[in-house]
Amino acid sequence: MRRGVGATRHPLEVKSQVRILPVRQNKKHMKKDELLTVFGTHDIRTLPECIMSLLFGDQEVRDDVFRELIRSHAGDLSYDWFQEVYEEELSERRNKGQDFTPREVSMLETQLTGAREGLIHEPTAGTGGLIIQYWWELASKQLPWRFKPHTCIFTCWELSDRSIPILLLNMAIRGMMGEVFHGDVLENVAKARYVLLNEQNDGLAFSDIVRDDRVLSYTHANRVHKPMQHDLFD
Repeated sequence: MRRGVGATRHPLEVKSQVRILPVRQNKKHMKKDELLTVFGTHDIRTLPECIMSLLFGDQEVRDDVFRELIRSHAGDLSYDWFQEVYEEELSERRNKGQDFTPREVSMLETQLTGAREGLIHEPTAGTGGLIIQYWWELASKQLPWRFKPHTCIFTCWELSDRSIPILLLNMAIRGMMGEVFHGDVLENVAKARYVLLNEQNDGLAFSDIVRDDRVLSYTHANRVHKPMQHDLFD
């Protein structure tokens, strides 16, 4: 389904708990109460589970929620809307040393290194802040309907159970293509693999997500050195 195209019904009419949000005219992040409202929960700790249920539930409901998120941010897909509340409420700094690259640093890194088409490897993806910035640097150079997602294929690793759902949402809502490994990149072991498909290769479309639970291990070294593939940011 394309962003802003298709059914015009509000999500409440198709079994979703989403509510209309105020439109943001700047790059402020979503607040805790807004996230709880959109994803129909009263406990921020259940947010990752609610997002995962949305991603793998009814596609029409998912697409309506996606469009509402885009509308409430005035169509600005250039940054991770969830980073601030994630850092405050869900990050695992003590147990896993989890921390995030500030958006300003991500922007600077992208500008200094330059975004390139090809296979992009992100070994510590978090909720997707760096790859969003990288994707935006490429996508914003063209008219939206002329950008072809297949020109930039992402391979991401992330260890945190809490980050994976938000990472997948951030990629799917932007129509990205690639794969996400839920596991430890240092140990080369993954417990799940998610493939993001944009079958129409449409810069305005959402991605579909396919989960592959058969993945038990993965050899990181075999992929890093494939032709055209480069790390963020080499």
